[in-house]
Amino acid sequence: MKKINRLLASLVLGVAMLGASVPQALAAKEPAVILIVNFQSLFTESKVGQDVNAQVQAQAKTIEENSSKQLEGFIAEARKLAEQKDVLGVETYKERIAALQKRQQEAQADANKKLQALQVGQARAQAEIEAVLKPIFAEVMNRHGGTVMLDQSSVLAGGVDLNVTAEIMQVLNERLPKLKVTPVDPAELQKQR
Repeated sequence: MKKINRLLASLVLGVAMLGASVPQALAAKEPAVILIVNFQSLFTESKVGQDVNAQVQAQAKTIEENSSKQLEGFIAEARKLAEQKDVLGVETYKERIAALQKRQQEAQADANKKLQALQVGQARAQAEIEAVLKPIFAEVMNRHGGTVMLDQSSVLAGGVDLNVTAEIMQVLNERLPKLKVTPVDPAELQKQR
């Protein structure tokens, strides 16, 4: 029993001594300098972000307009077929309606494929922006002596003086003011892998 008490006493003393040295070791290190960046605003408010978004919106609008025109054409064709139903006969009418529905489905699938290709192109453009941002992040961290950079969305509270978004955006605007968004067929992307 005495051996166990001595063992416990020495264990408690050892932990107490260890605990006393930990704060001293932490105090010897310099405090972390945390920088904050609004990553989302870099993609929405920067020149390149606005350029990419405008291109994507314009291309999506074109795809949707073309799809709407095709749909109007299919509706008009269906009306004509309905008017000619008695003249065509039941079998011919059914065949032509089936063919019309097939063309409409193919046109919708084509529009969906184009929208997917546009999304992949947008993702590639964002990846290119991120590639340009990485060295900018490193430069800004070095300039400010930062040890950690966090996205503003993950920071509950922090000083405005720690936010380097404007500085990063200025450098991004200088280095990459525009970027062409090219739709990429997802099937081609699969072939490349």
